[in-house]
Amino acid sequence: MIFPKFLITVVLCCCFSLDNASCKPLTDGLTPCKKTDPKLNECLLDILKRVKPQLFHGVPELNLPSLDPLYIPKVSIHGTRQDIRMTGELYNLTAKGSDSMTVKTLNVDLAENTWDMTVDIPLVMFVTDFNLNITLKALYVPIYGKGRCHGKISHSVVRFHANTEVKDNKLKLKNIKMNLYFEDVDVHITNTQNPTIAQTASEFFNTNKRLVLDLITPIAEDAATDLLVQHGNRILSTMEITDLLVD
Repeated sequence: MIFPKFLITVVLCCCFSLDNASCKPLTDGLTPCKKTDPKLNECLLDILKRVKPQLFHGVPELNLPSLDPLYIPKVSIHGTRQDIRMTGELYNLTAKGSDSMTVKTLNVDLAENTWDMTVDIPLVMFVTDFNLNITLKALYVPIYGKGRCHGKISHSVVRFHANTEVKDNKLKLKNIKMNLYFEDVDVHITNTQNPTIAQTASEFFNTNKRLVLDLITPIAEDAATDLLVQHGNRILSTMEITDLLVD
C-alpha cells in the first residue's frame, strides 16, 4: 500500500544521495574505497553509514522528499489475493520512522558488475486518506468509499540484486531484482462513510495479516523495481564511479 514510493526513496538515498546545497555526492570529502581492498564491502558500507545522518533532509534539486516524515501524495492500489480484492488509491499519506533504517549487508562483485544490499526498517507509523473498493469473501457486500486510516508496519526488509555497467566513468543500473518482506502490519480505519463495515474490514485485515501482506508485496515489488532503475540512473548520472571506487 504505502511501500513502493517509500522504499524507492529509502534505497535511492541509502545508495546514491547528494548534498542539498552543492549537489555534490555525499561521498565528497570521504576517501574512496580501493577496488583491490579485501574488505571492499565493509569499506563501502562504512561510507553509507557515515553519510546516513545527512540522508533525511531531502534533495529538492532531484525531487527527492524528506524521508522522515515522508509525504506521498498518491498511491494506486490494484490487487487480488485469495479471499480479498482491492482497487483504488491512497492519498495524503504521511509515514514516520524511516530514520531508524539500517543497511545490514552490502556485497559488490566488480567482476560481474553486481551490487546486492539488504536494508532493515524496524517500524513505520503511517496515516492516510483512502478511496478504495474492497471485496472480502467473509463479507456479503463489498466495502467502498472514502475514509482515513492509520497503522504501523513492523520490521520491513528490502533485498535487491542490481546488475550494473560502467560507461564514461559513470555507474549505470541495467536491471534490478527486488524482494520485499514485511513481518507485521496493523491497520485501523478511523473515519469512513460506513463505520460498521469499516470496523469489520479492520478486524478482517488484522486477523488475516499474512494474506494482506501477500497482496501488497507483489504490487510494491513491481512498482519499486521499475521506478528504482529510472530514478536511480538519473542520480547516478551526476556522480563519477571514482567517488566511490578507485584502483
